Amino acid sequence: MKSLLNSLICVVFMLSTHTVIGQYVFDPTYIHEFKIDFYDSNWDELLDSMASANSGTGSGTGRILATVTIDGFVYDSCGVRYKGNSSMDTTSNKNPFNIDLNYTILGQEHQGKDKFKLANCYSDPSMIREVLMYELSNQYMDCPKANFTKLYINGGYRGIYTNTESIDNEFLKEFYNSSDNPFFKCDPVSFDIFGDNSNLAYHPDSMAYDTLYDMKSLYGLTALQDLTYRLEFFPNTIGNYLDVDRALWFLAVSSAFVHNDGYTAFAHNYYIYKMDNGKWSIILWDVNMSFGGLPFNGTGIFALSTNDMQTQDPFIHAGSPNFRPLIARLLSNPQYKKMYVAHMRTIFEENVNNNYYMQRAQYWHDQIDPEVPSEPYPFYTYQQFVDNLTQDVGNWFSLRPGLQNLMQGREPYIYSLPEFQANPPMITNVDVPVQPEPYASVTITADVSNETNVWLGYRHHKLDYFTRVPMYDDGLHNDGAASDGVYGVDVQMQSLEMQYYVYAENSIAGKFSPVRAEYEFYSIEPKKGLVINELSANNVSIMSDQAGEFDDWIELYNSTSDPIQLYNYCLSDNDSDLYKWVLPNIILQPNSYIVFWADGQTAQGIDHTNFGLDINGETLYLTHLTDSTVDMVEFPDQYPDVTYGRLPNGTGPFEYLIPTFQAENTTLMGEEEVSLPNVNINLYPNPASEFINIQVDEFIQSEIYLYDLNGRVALQSQVNGTILQLDVSSLSSGTYILRLETGGHTEKVVIR
Repeated sequence: MKSLLNSLICVVFMLSTHTVIGQYVFDPTYIHEFKIDFYDSNWDELLDSMASANSGTGSGTGRILATVTIDGFVYDSCGVRYKGNSSMDTTSNKNPFNIDLNYTILGQEHQGKDKFKLANCYSDPSMIREVLMYELSNQYMDCPKANFTKLYINGGYRGIYTNTESIDNEFLKEFYNSSDNPFFKCDPVSFDIFGDNSNLAYHPDSMAYDTLYDMKSLYGLTALQDLTYRLEFFPNTIGNYLDVDRALWFLAVSSAFVHNDGYTAFAHNYYIYKMDNGKWSIILWDVNMSFGGLPFNGTGIFALSTNDMQTQDPFIHAGSPNFRPLIARLLSNPQYKKMYVAHMRTIFEENVNNNYYMQRAQYWHDQIDPEVPSEPYPFYTYQQFVDNLTQDVGNWFSLRPGLQNLMQGREPYIYSLPEFQANPPMITNVDVPVQPEPYASVTITADVSNETNVWLGYRHHKLDYFTRVPMYDDGLHNDGAASDGVYGVDVQMQSLEMQYYVYAENSIAGKFSPVRAEYEFYSIEPKKGLVINELSANNVSIMSDQAGEFDDWIELYNSTSDPIQLYNYCLSDNDSDLYKWVLPNIILQPNSYIVFWADGQTAQGIDHTNFGLDINGETLYLTHLTDSTVDMVEFPDQYPDVTYGRLPNGTGPFEYLIPTFQAENTTLMGEEEVSLPNVNINLYPNPASEFINIQVDEFIQSEIYLYDLNGRVALQSQVNGTILQLDVSSLSSGTYILRLETGGHTEKVVIR
């Protein structure tokens, strides 16, 4: 019989899963709701003053305090300021906002995010350019997510805003697994329409970068100067210091959808981060003026017409290395230019030729259409909102081409260019062995026609860069007969997975397989032998060790038909010390399990490791002294009496599970039926330090329990009615789980 606590966590996990699906703050299926309640009645005057005091572009750096409510979740003492350059106006009643939940209460966050950027749909009659551009771009690169929200300030409705994911430490950790390296928002302190701005040009004085770029890291001016120096003087080795493929996708989506208000026209509105692998990555940002929203591209002083933007050269500035060095240096390389064209082809084939961009534009338009007529501070009329989906609005520098009108003219123009009329190679039947032996040499083959050269790009970890090697059709590389159109190459498996793609080109065009490479790729996984099968980093009552202690534990499984000698295998939670704890001299029989206690108490026996597991998540490695990493799992936050293991047993991906100590994994946590009450709970303030108010939307009688993360009851009370105030001043700081006994409704509570 499951323990009561395990049943509780089952409910917690179901609820958290439901929240992610139905109420994720970037869920695109409905309009969200933000409420800002400033503590100062003269908040508008204070924010205007901060913005006016800022000597350059932007809206200042100071913040004022407010309570922020996001989809019903209340956050105390948040820092709020205006955001933006041209979209912010101290005389406007609908300014964009930058919200920092973490400003006063360290660690305060909403669904893993502590900063939110609310844009005011400025200069966009359609109001959908930003959400649409980010949605389409996310098919090809790691960039922010965006959707729509209603904004209320001190109880007054301000209108529809775009909620855009912040490019901050959380974003960097999610996509680059680090956030401490040189990191810049590419916006100058003082903006010059025809100047360098943040164009990645080299400057002998490193302090010039301090005014041309907004440094978000603790250091990095010299590193950025080094990047620009190499870009100017060593363009032939650009692939050694820049993630070229990400940069090509960045330029391709910007050109395809005429996003001039970024690198193209003014050389600003993007981010750049130096990854752990030593290469810089370009990150798309601030796309509210995409789809021709800025009728200017840096080539002249006059405003562009709709026809100018429909026929804007996809190779614009390619001949201007001093003005736009990123474009010029990349597109002067014949191979990179073919790759860029291949990416542009993919964007048009997947979004424009099939009218997909208009289907998504119509979706976003229809979502906010019922709300737009009641906009209290509109920038455009409702009719202009309706028209701009298909028709032009405005003229001269106020021209905003209709999305459909722009792209219907741009598509035939792009395909009229020689580079896009050229016939690229054809790649079919990309083939690899199914589940090769671990660390074996594998042959990858592909049928390729209309080619002169073929390469394989491969890597062994998602944070590595791809290495490209030639593929051959010479009959000497397991490719069949010479000149039969089958290309092959042998690659040594060096880890638990290999990711790869094929690129082919002829004298005039290139082709990727898969077409979204390097963002998407094929994968090879070797056979599983000895594997990490299940772990518990929050063992409250699942199983105790020989000393009666409920410690962390790690279960290994021999998925082979042969016995495995465990000696020479190691477990570690540190990638710089993969051989941290050597397994004992034990033979594990076929299809058998063994559990080791991860408690750092080796004196308790040979089955106790010299390290413990982190309840907040980390990476666990299984290695062999001769074969390096054999298996690994990067596990997230762990919950009381919920394990993290493979399903299907031994081979599947890791999931939250009903514990099966030293036995087959069978059941996902949350698959058991649990009845939840039809009642909504609102907790405030949360985080709390003295009192927390618990409010429900209907009269109930129920016991309320507050559990710590070890499963112990920290507080108990009873609600009779619709509201209860709990005194939490005696509790230690940390995360707790509040359980409403009637129906098992649960919420996360943070005590400061």
